[in-house]
Amino acid sequence: MLDIDTVQNIRHYIKKRLAETKEDIVYSIDTIEKLQYAKGKLSAYESLLQDLKDLQKREDIFNEDIDKT
Repeated sequence: MLDIDTVQNIRHYIKKRLAETKEDIVYSIDTIEKLQYAKGKLSAYESLLQDLKDLQKREDIFNEDIDKT
């Protein structure tokens, strides 16, 4: 698995892109198609952040099991 600094950098980048997309929705979207595309991006970024969180939890549990043996 990736080290914690790499994971934090990935999270930071995703959160930055998420904020940029939200800002675009508020200030730059002028068609329904662009809005739907931006909503899809938001959903994908949020899903990716959740997947990273879940993977980190799974790794922590795995590491705890190894430490107990």
